[in-house]
Amino acid sequence: MVDTRRPEDALLAGVSAEIARRLGWNVWAVRGLFVLGLLVQTLATVVIYAVLAVAMRCMAGGADRKSAPPAGLGSPGLAERGKRIEELERRFKDLERQAD
Repeated sequence: MVDTRRPEDALLAGVSAEIARRLGWNVWAVRGLFVLGLLVQTLATVVIYAVLAVAMRCMAGGADRKSAPPAGLGSPGLAERGKRIEELERRFKDLERQAD
């Protein structure tokens, strides 16, 4: 099964974030280059971005992603929030049952 998760700092398809991660660059610098490309050669930049998005999605099942946590909430902070929300939902349901 292919891992379809995006990098945590992804805005659209995660292309800029993944390129920045792999090259060790600032993600906003890479995004700036894409914006500059959109201003200069719009169609070519959109095509390149789409090809990179598909290519990175296909390569997402590589060795560097297999050790990642299972699909779901990606960051530990979000996972903790999810657990707290589930606990609150359980408490509300218990309160609703007691009120009936």
